[in-house]
Amino acid sequence: MRHYTLVFNTTKGSRRSVRIANPVVGLPTTDIEAAVGQMIANDIFDPERGGLESLNRMELAVMERTTVL
Repeated sequence: MRHYTLVFNTTKGSRRSVRIANPVVGLPTTDIEAAVGQMIANDIFDPERGGLESLNRMELAVMERTTVL
């Protein structure tokens, strides 16, 4: 299983995060940056807790499971 974790900085000085499961790995960086820009521009979170200001970090987690028995 793979997922992206995106952590955003907010206008109120806090952080908000979202996890995207089973992403298409290997997308061009420009496409990813454009998608993140759309998330910030359209403020996907509740504005009461602070509007999205910028991306703090984005990580790709890869989890592997092997059945032994």
